[in-house]
Amino acid sequence: MKETVNRRIKGEPLQYLLGEWEFYGYPFKVGKGVLIPRPETELLVDLVKEYCIRAKQEISPKDGLCSSEGATVLDLCAGTGCVGISLVKEIGCNVIAVEKYKEAAEYLKSNIKLNNVENNVTIIEDDVLSLKQLLFITEQLSIVVINPPYLSGCEMQSLQAEVRHEPQTALYGGNDGLDFYRAFFNVWGERLQKARLFACEVGDGQAGAVGQLMENVGLRVEKRKDFNGIERVLFSPGAL
Repeated sequence: MKETVNRRIKGEPLQYLLGEWEFYGYPFKVGKGVLIPRPETELLVDLVKEYCIRAKQEISPKDGLCSSEGATVLDLCAGTGCVGISLVKEIGCNVIAVEKYKEAAEYLKSNIKLNNVENNVTIIEDDVLSLKQLLFITEQLSIVVINPPYLSGCEMQSLQAEVRHEPQTALYGGNDGLDFYRAFFNVWGERLQKARLFACEVGDGQAGAVGQLMENVGLRVEKRKDFNGIERVLFSPGAL
């Protein structure tokens, strides 16, 4: 107990001390080396669910887009796997989760077991921006979601003590916060045009700039605000 108190005094996040946190009503193991799931990220799950419900109503079962086993979701920069795993639980899809960093990937593996979705989630431990299995991934394109690092240099300097314990690799997006997005759309842009749905989380005030990057690669842009009124998720729905 004393050790736990001391860790908390030093600013370690409560979620790390507990070792587990809830996202979309499901438990996820968290700790040093992985980003803590945030409530605003649940918007990504909401969007995919809404799209799949609409698609199921408008597409015949033989098309297989969003029947219980039909959808393939690419969860890029997966971290704990909170988005992809929640989608498996909610809509019965299959997920390809891509995570670069070993520590985060270990939590991803633990959370797959914790939520009993081993048969629905495939893990690829690789860099989204230089994916060795990019051809395989492209062939599986159906729904693509990503919550990348997007904090700017100024935001990193003003982080709360608790957030400083989380991995910078999951937070820092370059001086203006857009470095990852630029690189991502450069690599994935044309491929995303083939997706039935693409959705990404963005930082406060970034929706306009990221939306322009999406439009530059031919994606139609729609926006969704979070509970604070911030344009938090951008998405590009393909034709049903």
